[in-house]
Amino acid sequence: MFCRTAFLASNCIFTLVWSAPLAAEDADRQTIALDPIIVTTARREEEALLETPVAVTTVDGAEIGPAAVDTLQRAVERAPNTLFNDQGGPISIRGVTSAGISGGVDRQPAVGLFLDGVYIARPQGYPTFLEDIERVEIVRGSQSTLYGKNTIGGAINLLTRDPGPEPGGEFVIGGTDEPGYNARLSYQSPVSEDFALRGTVSKRYADGYIDNSATGNSVGDTDYLAAQAVLQGTLATGTRLRLSADYTRDDSDGGLWFAPVDEALDFEAEHDLDPDQELRIGGVALRLDHDFGAVALTSITAWRGHDLDFFLDGDFTASPDLIQGQTERQRQFSQEFRLSSTGDRTVDWRLGAYYLYEDFEAAQFFDFASIPRDLLSRSTFDQINYSVAVYGLADWQVAPDWTVSGGLRYTYDRKSTESEISSPSGTFFFGAPGAVDEDVSFQDVSPELTVSWQPGAQALVYAKLASGFKSGGISPYIEADGSANEYDPEKTDSAEIGYRYGSPDGRFSLSANAFYIRWRDQQVTIFTTPVTRVYRNAARSHSKGAELEVTAELAEGITLTGGYGYTDAQFDEFVDPILGADFSGNPLPFAPKNSLFLGLRWERPLSNRRTLRAALDYTYRGSYSFTPDNLFRQGETNIVDARISIEGEGWKATLFGKNLTDERYLTNYFAFFGEDTGVAAPGRTIGGELSMTF
Repeated sequence: MFCRTAFLASNCIFTLVWSAPLAAEDADRQTIALDPIIVTTARREEEALLETPVAVTTVDGAEIGPAAVDTLQRAVERAPNTLFNDQGGPISIRGVTSAGISGGVDRQPAVGLFLDGVYIARPQGYPTFLEDIERVEIVRGSQSTLYGKNTIGGAINLLTRDPGPEPGGEFVIGGTDEPGYNARLSYQSPVSEDFALRGTVSKRYADGYIDNSATGNSVGDTDYLAAQAVLQGTLATGTRLRLSADYTRDDSDGGLWFAPVDEALDFEAEHDLDPDQELRIGGVALRLDHDFGAVALTSITAWRGHDLDFFLDGDFTASPDLIQGQTERQRQFSQEFRLSSTGDRTVDWRLGAYYLYEDFEAAQFFDFASIPRDLLSRSTFDQINYSVAVYGLADWQVAPDWTVSGGLRYTYDRKSTESEISSPSGTFFFGAPGAVDEDVSFQDVSPELTVSWQPGAQALVYAKLASGFKSGGISPYIEADGSANEYDPEKTDSAEIGYRYGSPDGRFSLSANAFYIRWRDQQVTIFTTPVTRVYRNAARSHSKGAELEVTAELAEGITLTGGYGYTDAQFDEFVDPILGADFSGNPLPFAPKNSLFLGLRWERPLSNRRTLRAALDYTYRGSYSFTPDNLFRQGETNIVDARISIEGEGWKATLFGKNLTDERYLTNYFAFFGEDTGVAAPGRTIGGELSMTF
């Protein structure tokens, strides 16, 4: 299926390319070099990707929008050895991941998400859609000395658009066969001689793609509204200010329409209770940059938070038996300072200090549907988190072509947690009542060493050793003896070698690397009954593999982008201390062995200053498990997307199709009282879009 679909995709795009009409006034043929890829935050400074000794994939703004990459899941699919679904699944990079839906409310990510340099502490606070984004950067491998918040698996950076110097805007309107529509209005303008403002408002709505036979309704809908604004300018000589704010209201039905797997893959469900979700996300960030001449100072101050209120059918059947729900209230404040050397020096350096305060209150509910909601059995979780870190990195150019980079990070985390199991109804669905109130703290020193060699202006070879750290804590659950369910930190030690090359004419680039990760004390969830669980630490795991990414201009106006990843990730030693099950040798969850992305882009000028563009994308992910027991595996997936557009002066019309082969696969899985249940991703979607600039 993998080879056949790839062959079909290739034939489709080449048929489209060579059968397209020629321009009435075709310009003389000439070679157009590809634009160099710039990475702004992969190493916390702007530099060409060719000079960056980090495994990173970028998705630029031209590829971001409802007709192409419109969600975080779609962006992650562009990078090798990565996996994510936006229905509650964790982000996984090279097999390093965190608990999915089974983790309850305390899902601390292994892969960090940063919005304009600001770390978002909880997955429910992630942006629902990518709106007015300049670029997405997917950094693979643990990061200890380059980010305010350390990440054990990797980092994803979302960079919103800066306001430009000239007044103007863009209006986008589109629709799909779901049916659904999307609209976005962006406008920017100078507000003074030194400052400019950019604002964006977007709205999305779509009917559901799942048939709920219990009520006759279509479910899995989208109802989303978002706004953001950026003010940027010069305060004084050498001082730049950037103030940004964003707000999201997501009243979609939540998407968790679990059904037996066969029914789910047929887009069917049987829920007697219509879900009720309210999700609000918002934040404000202030960035100040000052150039002192010999050194540069950056300060990022940010406030963020989200509120979630979500209830759904508790038994996933037409019988009005059970109800379940989840609520969250999260607030965070972060402050980061960075001081770095400027100019050309034998030794360049960067120093940083970081502080994060988080107030998180959450609860899960499960009980008979006839019980009033204020009496439902529940697991409540209130936590105050403090994280303090100092870090530094020095780049020493030991010879004209050789650079040695060494970094060190000290992290101190403290968590004050109140966990309680209660049942006002007296049904005890979460087990025996109990409450714990504990403080735990952790500290770590994480080193990092990179050696880089530039054999010429167009090539880079590097080797890297790094240590990753993720704090332990106290889970929302309680041990059988009534004590707190504490779990230890997890750590990784990784080694990576990489090679980059870019041709002198700018028409070809290549990145290749191989890696090995040793993962100790991995945090996992163990079920003690079908509805009760605890956190445990797996003894040892490992992940090894390789990645290859290529961009090439095949001919005038025809560009190929490709990325392949191989990961072999498994538990070396893991025995469930409660039920005695031995998971040793099982593959790590959310870690397909093979991943592939191929993208073909073609453009040709037409008459009257118009341009015809076409794109075809093919994404492959191999089979993977959702849980350590490996009893259920998602089969391999082959996704084909395509779009074609005509662009004139101030307008562009686009026709697009997503999942053109109508591939059926799960984005979520849960073993409900021994039965395999899941939620399927949407099937084939056809749509159109019109954008106008003014």
